[in-house]
Amino acid sequence: MGSAPAQLIRRLQDARKRLAATKIDDPALAICVEGLVRLEEVLARPLRVVILGEYNSGKTSVADLLIGNGLLPTSVVSNTKLPVLITYAETPALHGVDTRGGLVRIDSRGDNAPIDASYQALQVALPLQRLQGLEILDTPSMVKPDTFVRDADIVIWCTVATRAWTESERATWSALPKRFRRNGILVVTHKNALNGPDEVVHVTERLRELTQGLFRDVVLVDAEDGGGAASRRDDEDDGLSNRLKRRGADIGERRAQKAEKIVRRLARLAFHEFARRDVRPAAAPLLASWEAGAARLLDDLRQNKKTAPIVIEDLLAGFAVFAEQLRPGVVTGDAVSGASATSRALTSPMGWPQRHGAAVGLIAMLVSDLTGILRMLAAPSASATPAGRAERQTARAILLSLADLDGAFDALGRLMDSTTAGSRSVLH
Repeated sequence: MGSAPAQLIRRLQDARKRLAATKIDDPALAICVEGLVRLEEVLARPLRVVILGEYNSGKTSVADLLIGNGLLPTSVVSNTKLPVLITYAETPALHGVDTRGGLVRIDSRGDNAPIDASYQALQVALPLQRLQGLEILDTPSMVKPDTFVRDADIVIWCTVATRAWTESERATWSALPKRFRRNGILVVTHKNALNGPDEVVHVTERLRELTQGLFRDVVLVDAEDGGGAASRRDDEDDGLSNRLKRRGADIGERRAQKAEKIVRRLARLAFHEFARRDVRPAAAPLLASWEAGAARLLDDLRQNKKTAPIVIEDLLAGFAVFAEQLRPGVVTGDAVSGASATSRALTSPMGWPQRHGAAVGLIAMLVSDLTGILRMLAAPSASATPAGRAERQTARAILLSLADLDGAFDALGRLMDSTTAGSRSVLH
């Protein structure tokens, strides 16, 4: 697993455990914790590489090439008509996958174990470092490829160098969803059957031209049909394994970036809903006045009576006034307690939404963020026990950090190119 997903998982685990430790019975926190668990599972999911190709195209040999020469029990799986999933485990094991998706341990008795035809697939677990964070699915030729690619991150199509990229191969690959072309790799096996380096260059150039736009890359390898004879030269800089590592790292980065956005949205919603009714009576009229004023400003924006920058300035100025009324001295111009020291939003590209509706949506989200902060300031200070107040403060700080509201306000200030006090006013 790449560094970005691993770092994000650790941060989410820490936030989730701290939220759970508060023992606060609030639906918003429960939903947030559940969402963080699911995101951790998605980020921790191994990269799935699916190997496709026509009969005798060297698929199993390519799988062996990826995990290490001769380590795949090819005498068990090379001629099976079942898909074979190769995964990591501390102890080697061979399982059959039954019709309900359950795993049934198969007693190997050497490499000639009988394979029960009732199984849907085989699963080979091996204690190999290169399989940590990676799983490889070797597919049978007689089953439609789209049966296996749904959960694929990278799809490899195997073709034989001496008859590479036939019309039937083109038709089958072109029928798959186009999203797989972004990370698709055409692996040309039996490279050693070509007549020297000149023909290798010629075949490579021809295939790149013929398959332009269909694959991310074209790689020639010496994997031979029959398994276990894959060349060790794949460890070269331009070998299949290293290219796969680079693609996996890119996918991990994109996965982490998407998860970051979901985390911020999830934490924002949780912060908006957390302790929604936990407002001291004297503060309720002030909150109602703020919400009514913010609604009027949004209506002015929708009707083009005011521009987006003017509405934002009015919102921030009003927010500063109400925040001071709810808790005098709270507007300091420093930073939000519990927010990240280095904001993730600060590195995001800035620019006003081109469409009016998008601008309205952005400012409506700002209103929700500011309203959530005002509710936090309007929370009772005397009715709860000191321990209870501390737990609520901790929960809010965690949500603020996950939502990166401090960074959002900083980015908003850069967007407006303004040093307005309200845009920099954050809470302690």
